[in-house]
Amino acid sequence: MAQLFDFKKVTIGPRALVATVELAPSAPLMTSDDAEATKRVLELLPHLSDHVCLGDAAPTFGEVARDTELAHLLEHVTVELLAQTDIAGDVSCGQTAETAERTYEITLGCSDDVLVAGALSSAAWVLQWAFSGGGDPQPDVEAIVSGLVALVESVSDQPGEKND
Repeated sequence: MAQLFDFKKVTIGPRALVATVELAPSAPLMTSDDAEATKRVLELLPHLSDHVCLGDAAPTFGEVARDTELAHLLEHVTVELLAQTDIAGDVSCGQTAETAERTYEITLGCSDDVLVAGALSSAAWVLQWAFSGGGDPQPDVEAIVSGLVALVESVSDQPGEKND
């Protein structure tokens, strides 16, 4: 399968990263369009089900995850990776809005742009794996999270300190 997402534009502001993402013509629009791939993601990241999901038909992402936009799943996978780093701060949140046919704007709040950009890229890779049939090797979430932390530390002044 071709790439699921085409990142059209990424804007980094003082409190959020905003990505304009277009779904490939061959990509499923909704998670319900490929239930097996969605199941792979939810099994890989079981805490996704517990995410608070504002503005949706239900209070938690787990209640809508099996029938939501693929871009919305991308948002929540990114937020989960951010949360697992333990360096994203207290406010790891996102919002997804459709802006045109198959095009979405994903807003991700976090004070570290390097961390958010890395998490978004990693989340897109996880979804690419899941929606391309899964297969081996399965993404190693612990290694992804460790890599994100190492990335942030590599651009920080001191080890373990975020680059503000």
